[in-house]
Amino acid sequence: MKVYVVCDLEGVAGVVDFKKQCMEEGEYYQQAIRMATMELNALVEGAIEGGATEICAWPGHGSFPGGIDVELIHPECNLVMHAGDGGPVGFDESFDAMMLHGFHGMAGSGGVLAHSFYPFPQNIWVDDLKIGEIALNMASFGEVGVPTVLVTGDQAAIDEARALSRVIQTATVKWALGEKEKLGALSIQRALSLSPGKAQDTIREAARRAMNKIATTKPFTIKTPFNLKVEYTEAKYAQGFKDAPGIEVLSETSFTKRCNSLDEIIF
Repeated sequence: MKVYVVCDLEGVAGVVDFKKQCMEEGEYYQQAIRMATMELNALVEGAIEGGATEICAWPGHGSFPGGIDVELIHPECNLVMHAGDGGPVGFDESFDAMMLHGFHGMAGSGGVLAHSFYPFPQNIWVDDLKIGEIALNMASFGEVGVPTVLVTGDQAAIDEARALSRVIQTATVKWALGEKEKLGALSIQRALSLSPGKAQDTIREAARRAMNKIATTKPFTIKTPFNLKVEYTEAKYAQGFKDAPGIEVLSETSFTKRCNSLDEIIF
Protein backbone atom coordinates (compact mmCIF):
# COMPACT_ATOMS: atom_id res chain seq x y z
CA MET A 1 0.00 0.00 0.00
CA LYS A 2 1.29 3.45 -0.95
CA VAL A 3 1.27 6.29 1.58
CA TYR A 4 2.15 9.95 1.05
CA VAL A 5 3.18 12.02 4.09
CA VAL A 6 2.87 15.83 4.08
CA CYS A 7 5.28 17.24 6.68
CA ASP A 8 5.41 20.50 8.60
CA LEU A 9 7.45 21.64 11.59
CA GLU A 10 5.33 23.78 13.92
CA GLY A 11 3.31 20.80 15.18
CA VAL A 12 6.30 18.74 16.32
CA ALA A 13 6.72 18.01 20.04
CA GLY A 14 9.17 20.43 21.68
CA VAL A 15 8.83 23.04 18.93
CA VAL A 16 7.36 26.16 20.52
CA ASP A 17 9.29 29.19 19.21
CA PHE A 18 8.99 30.64 15.70
CA LYS A 19 12.26 32.58 15.62
CA LYS A 20 14.56 30.17 17.43
CA GLN A 21 13.19 26.87 16.10
CA CYS A 22 11.20 27.41 12.91
CA MET A 23 13.43 29.80 10.95
CA GLU A 24 16.58 28.55 9.23
CA GLU A 25 18.79 31.08 10.99
CA GLY A 26 17.32 30.19 14.36
CA GLU A 27 19.61 29.00 17.14
CA TYR A 28 17.66 25.76 17.61
CA TYR A 29 16.47 25.13 14.03
CA GLN A 30 18.73 22.13 13.48
CA GLN A 31 17.54 20.57 16.73
CA ALA A 32 13.93 21.16 15.69
CA ILE A 33 14.32 19.46 12.32
CA ARG A 34 16.05 16.51 13.96
CA MET A 35 13.06 16.11 16.28
CA ALA A 36 10.74 16.41 13.28
CA THR A 37 12.70 13.71 11.49
CA MET A 38 12.53 11.36 14.45
CA GLU A 39 8.76 11.83 14.60
CA LEU A 40 8.48 11.16 10.87
CA ASN A 41 10.57 8.01 11.26
CA ALA A 42 8.21 6.79 13.98
CA LEU A 43 5.26 7.47 11.66
CA VAL A 44 6.97 5.45 8.92
CA GLU A 45 7.60 2.57 11.31
CA GLY A 46 3.95 2.52 12.36
CA ALA A 47 2.72 2.72 8.79
CA ILE A 48 4.94 -0.20 7.77
CA GLU A 49 3.68 -2.20 10.74
CA GLY A 50 0.17 -1.46 9.49
CA GLY A 51 0.87 -2.71 5.98
CA ALA A 52 2.45 0.16 4.03
CA THR A 53 4.79 -1.04 1.29
CA GLU A 54 5.81 2.32 -0.17
CA ILE A 55 6.07 5.66 1.64
CA CYS A 56 6.87 9.09 0.20
CA ALA A 57 7.26 12.22 2.31
CA TRP A 58 7.22 15.87 1.23
CA PRO A 59 9.09 18.17 3.67
CA GLY A 60 6.94 21.28 3.42
CA HIS A 61 8.41 23.69 5.94
CA GLY A 62 10.17 26.58 4.23
CA SER A 63 12.85 26.17 1.60
CA PHE A 64 15.29 23.29 1.20
CA PRO A 65 15.64 21.01 3.11
CA GLY A 66 12.08 21.68 4.24
CA GLY A 67 12.30 20.96 7.94
CA ILE A 68 13.66 17.39 7.71
CA ASP A 69 17.21 16.13 8.31
CA VAL A 70 17.88 14.10 5.17
CA GLU A 71 20.73 12.11 6.72
CA LEU A 72 18.57 10.80 9.55
CA ILE A 73 15.52 9.77 7.53
CA HIS A 74 14.14 6.22 7.80
CA PRO A 75 15.67 4.06 5.04
CA GLU A 76 12.22 3.00 3.80
CA CYS A 77 10.97 6.58 3.39
CA ASN A 78 11.40 8.22 -0.01
CA LEU A 79 11.69 12.03 0.01
CA VAL A 80 10.13 14.45 -2.45
CA MET A 81 12.95 16.98 -2.61
CA HIS A 82 13.72 20.45 -3.92
CA ALA A 83 10.05 21.03 -4.73
CA GLY A 84 9.59 24.27 -2.78
CA ASP A 85 7.04 24.90 -0.06
CA GLY A 86 4.05 25.86 -2.22
CA GLY A 87 2.35 22.51 -1.71
CA PRO A 88 3.03 18.79 -2.07
CA VAL A 89 3.93 17.44 -5.50
CA GLY A 90 4.32 14.00 -7.05
CA PHE A 91 1.09 12.47 -5.77
CA ASP A 92 -1.74 10.93 -7.77
CA GLU A 93 -4.55 8.38 -7.52
CA SER A 94 -2.04 5.52 -7.14
CA PHE A 95 -1.61 6.43 -3.46
CA ASP A 96 -3.86 4.66 -0.98
CA ALA A 97 -3.67 7.28 1.77
CA MET A 98 -2.20 10.59 2.88
CA MET A 99 -0.93 11.45 6.37
CA LEU A 100 -0.25 14.90 7.85
CA HIS A 101 2.77 15.11 10.12
CA GLY A 102 3.81 17.94 12.45
CA PHE A 103 0.83 20.19 11.75
CA HIS A 104 -0.45 23.30 13.51
CA GLY A 105 -3.85 24.96 13.77
CA MET A 106 -5.04 27.74 11.50
CA ALA A 107 -4.74 31.44 12.38
CA GLY A 108 -6.96 32.33 15.31
CA SER A 109 -7.30 28.74 16.53
CA GLY A 110 -5.41 29.35 19.76
CA GLY A 111 -2.87 26.67 18.88
CA VAL A 112 0.75 26.62 19.97
CA LEU A 113 2.17 28.12 16.75
CA ALA A 114 -1.07 28.80 14.90
CA HIS A 115 -1.08 30.49 11.47
CA SER A 116 -2.52 30.00 8.00
CA PHE A 117 0.16 29.49 5.34
CA TYR A 118 1.94 32.80 6.11
CA PRO A 119 2.04 35.11 9.14
CA PHE A 120 -0.35 37.69 7.68
CA PRO A 121 -3.66 36.03 6.60
CA GLN A 122 -6.16 36.40 9.43
CA ASN A 123 -9.02 34.36 7.97
CA ILE A 124 -9.53 32.31 4.80
CA TRP A 125 -12.92 30.95 3.79
CA VAL A 126 -14.03 28.60 1.05
CA ASP A 127 -17.74 29.38 0.86
CA ASP A 128 -18.74 29.12 4.54
CA LEU A 129 -15.84 26.87 5.58
CA LYS A 130 -12.91 28.55 7.31
CA ILE A 131 -9.78 26.76 6.15
CA GLY A 132 -6.10 26.49 6.93
CA GLU A 133 -3.28 24.28 5.73
CA ILE A 134 -4.90 21.09 6.99
CA ALA A 135 -8.11 21.49 4.99
CA LEU A 136 -6.34 22.56 1.79
CA ASN A 137 -3.95 19.58 1.91
CA MET A 138 -6.79 17.16 2.61
CA ALA A 139 -8.83 18.61 -0.27
CA SER A 140 -5.89 18.49 -2.69
CA PHE A 141 -5.50 14.76 -2.12
CA GLY A 142 -9.26 14.31 -2.07
CA GLU A 143 -9.41 15.63 -5.63
CA VAL A 144 -7.59 12.50 -6.81
CA GLY A 145 -9.52 10.20 -4.49
CA VAL A 146 -6.89 9.82 -1.77
CA PRO A 147 -8.19 9.88 1.83
CA THR A 148 -6.36 11.54 4.71
CA VAL A 149 -6.15 9.01 7.54
CA LEU A 150 -3.79 10.60 10.10
CA VAL A 151 -2.79 13.97 11.52
CA THR A 152 -0.07 14.56 14.12
CA GLY A 153 0.49 17.89 15.84
CA ASP A 154 -0.85 20.10 18.58
CA GLN A 155 -4.39 19.94 19.93
CA ALA A 156 -5.61 22.77 17.70
CA ALA A 157 -4.48 20.85 14.60
CA ILE A 158 -6.19 17.70 15.84
CA ASP A 159 -9.47 19.53 16.48
CA GLU A 160 -9.29 21.12 13.03
CA ALA A 161 -8.79 17.78 11.27
CA ARG A 162 -11.51 16.05 13.27
CA ALA A 163 -13.99 18.74 12.25
CA LEU A 164 -13.35 17.73 8.64
CA SER A 165 -13.21 13.96 9.14
CA ARG A 166 -14.76 12.19 12.13
CA VAL A 167 -12.80 9.00 11.51
CA ILE A 168 -9.32 10.48 11.03
CA GLN A 169 -6.70 9.01 13.35
CA THR A 170 -4.72 11.44 15.46
CA ALA A 171 -1.61 11.87 17.60
CA THR A 172 -1.62 14.91 19.89
CA VAL A 173 1.90 15.85 20.99
CA LYS A 174 1.40 19.27 22.65
CA TRP A 175 -1.22 21.66 24.02
CA ALA A 176 -1.46 25.46 24.23
CA LEU A 177 -1.54 27.00 27.71
CA GLY A 178 -2.47 30.57 26.84
CA GLU A 179 -0.87 33.43 24.99
CA LYS A 180 2.62 34.51 25.99
CA GLU A 181 3.31 37.27 23.45
CA LYS A 182 2.59 38.62 19.99
CA LEU A 183 5.10 38.33 17.16
CA GLY A 184 3.58 40.63 14.59
CA ALA A 185 0.34 38.92 13.63
CA LEU A 186 1.39 35.65 15.25
CA SER A 187 0.15 34.63 18.67
CA ILE A 188 2.88 32.89 20.67
CA GLN A 189 1.46 30.41 23.17
CA ARG A 190 2.83 28.85 26.27
CA ALA A 191 2.76 25.11 25.74
CA LEU A 192 2.70 21.70 27.38
CA SER A 193 4.59 19.18 25.24
CA LEU A 194 5.21 15.47 25.31
CA SER A 195 8.85 14.46 25.42
CA PRO A 196 10.23 13.62 21.96
CA GLY A 197 10.39 9.92 22.84
CA LYS A 198 6.81 9.78 24.08
CA ALA A 199 5.63 11.74 21.04
CA GLN A 200 7.34 9.24 18.76
CA ASP A 201 5.65 6.32 20.52
CA THR A 202 2.27 8.04 20.24
CA ILE A 203 2.76 8.75 16.53
CA ARG A 204 3.99 5.24 15.76
CA GLU A 205 0.86 3.70 17.26
CA ALA A 206 -1.46 6.21 15.59
CA ALA A 207 0.10 5.53 12.17
CA ARG A 208 -0.35 1.81 12.64
CA ARG A 209 -4.03 2.35 13.51
CA ALA A 210 -4.50 4.70 10.58
CA MET A 211 -3.45 2.04 8.07
CA ASN A 212 -6.40 -0.05 9.21
CA LYS A 213 -8.80 2.84 8.47
CA ILE A 214 -7.91 3.44 4.83
CA ALA A 215 -10.70 1.34 3.36
CA THR A 216 -13.37 3.03 5.46
CA THR A 217 -12.18 6.65 5.19
CA LYS A 218 -13.69 8.85 2.50
CA PRO A 219 -11.54 11.49 0.79
CA PHE A 220 -12.27 15.04 1.92
CA THR A 221 -13.29 17.24 -0.99
CA ILE A 222 -14.27 20.86 -1.61
CA LYS A 223 -17.13 21.33 -4.04
CA THR A 224 -16.41 23.57 -7.03
CA PRO A 225 -16.97 26.30 -7.99
CA PHE A 226 -16.65 28.11 -4.68
CA ASN A 227 -16.24 31.62 -3.30
CA LEU A 228 -12.84 32.32 -1.78
CA LYS A 229 -12.65 35.07 0.81
CA VAL A 230 -9.36 36.21 2.32
CA GLU A 231 -8.95 38.63 5.20
CA TYR A 232 -5.55 39.99 6.22
CA THR A 233 -4.26 41.44 9.46
CA GLU A 234 -3.23 44.69 7.72
CA ALA A 235 -4.28 46.53 4.57
CA LYS A 236 -0.78 46.44 3.06
CA TYR A 237 -0.99 42.67 2.56
CA ALA A 238 -4.25 42.87 0.60
CA GLN A 239 -3.10 45.80 -1.53
CA GLY A 240 -1.26 43.67 -4.06
CA PHE A 241 -4.39 41.72 -5.01
CA LYS A 242 -6.79 44.59 -5.68
CA ASP A 243 -6.12 44.68 -9.44
CA ALA A 244 -5.78 40.92 -9.97
CA PRO A 245 -8.23 39.25 -12.39
CA GLY A 246 -11.48 38.12 -10.79
CA ILE A 247 -10.88 39.92 -7.50
CA GLU A 248 -13.68 41.80 -5.76
CA VAL A 249 -12.38 44.07 -3.02
CA LEU A 250 -14.51 43.92 0.12
CA SER A 251 -12.55 46.20 2.41
CA GLU A 252 -9.01 47.51 2.82
CA THR A 253 -8.02 44.17 4.37
CA SER A 254 -10.16 41.64 2.47
CA PHE A 255 -11.21 40.45 -0.97
CA THR A 256 -13.24 37.66 -2.57
CA LYS A 257 -12.83 35.62 -5.73
CA ARG A 258 -14.94 33.03 -7.53
CA CYS A 259 -12.80 29.92 -8.04
CA ASN A 260 -13.36 26.90 -10.25
CA SER A 261 -10.54 24.80 -8.76
CA LEU A 262 -8.17 24.63 -5.81
CA ASP A 263 -5.39 25.81 -8.11
CA GLU A 264 -7.05 29.24 -8.24
CA ILE A 265 -6.78 29.83 -4.50
CA ILE A 266 -4.56 32.82 -3.70
CA PHE A 267 -3.63 34.49 -0.44
